[in-house]
Amino acid sequence: MKQKLAIDLGDGAGERIMFTNMFVITEWERLENRSVKDLVDRPRYSDLCCWAHTLVTLAGDKAPSNWREWVKQHPNMTITSVDEVEPVNENPMQAAPTAAS
Repeated sequence: MKQKLAIDLGDGAGERIMFTNMFVITEWERLENRSVKDLVDRPRYSDLCCWAHTLVTLAGDKAPSNWREWVKQHPNMTITSVDEVEPVNENPMQAAPTAAS
C-alpha cells in the first residue's frame, strides 16, 4: 500500500511530499494494533500522523520516539492524504491521434 502524504510542519520550511512504503505500514500496524483492512473508508488523522512521523524519522529528521509527542511539538502542522487520480479516457475505444489525423 502506497499513500502519498503532503506534510507541512508549520515551521516555515514548506510542504514535503512523501510516500508510505511497506515498512511504514507494518510499523503502523505494530504500533497502533491496526490493520490495513481498518482503512475501508479513509485513514484517520492519527493514522496520517503515525505514518508521517515514521517517514520523517526515516528521512533523518530529528523527532521524538513516538508520533504523539511529535504532534505535540508541531500542533499547527497539516498532513494531507493526496489522492492521485489517473486521467480518464472518456472514450477508451477511440484511437489516439496520429500524425496523419
